[in-house]
Amino acid sequence: MSCRRLLDLALWLLAMLAAPVASAAPTGPAIGDAPPVALLGKDRAGQVVDLGQLRGKVVVVTFWASWCGYCLKELPQLDLLQKHAGDRLLRVVAVNVKDGNDDYRAMMRQMKDYGIAMVRDRNGEIADAWGITAYPNLWIIDPQGRIAAHHRGYAEGALDGIVDEINEALRKAPAGGG
Repeated sequence: MSCRRLLDLALWLLAMLAAPVASAAPTGPAIGDAPPVALLGKDRAGQVVDLGQLRGKVVVVTFWASWCGYCLKELPQLDLLQKHAGDRLLRVVAVNVKDGNDDYRAMMRQMKDYGIAMVRDRNGEIADAWGITAYPNLWIIDPQGRIAAHHRGYAEGALDGIVDEINEALRKAPAGGG
């Protein structure tokens, strides 16, 4: 192969590597939309978690899996926020996606004292409806039942800002709660 041909090939390869990768448009809801699925499953007490019944509260829905290291750092912080805020104005719902039975049971044992609602999306159907393609994946829903914010695949340092957003949504919530 000639040097010129090799150089052309190398330049083409560099251009391809540097080009932005086209990704599909998000398939989940947009800010201001209603959540695509209101029924998130049953919590550990066997109670159905229905977003429709949580109107009047700020609801945080986070999708997680046991293999997601940052998810496992996020959940204790969200649990602490839930404990500080109480249930009157805030409800945090953690949806486990597609973990096997052994992994899921082990995680539930580790999180046995958590006050957040823990539900399981065994087949990923709920996550698919929400357009979940990266973890962690957190949604903030306002008291009127609309998507107020969405954070997808964020870094560890972003959690403080997310908590600030949740607190801001709580400040704007009606005093009576749900």
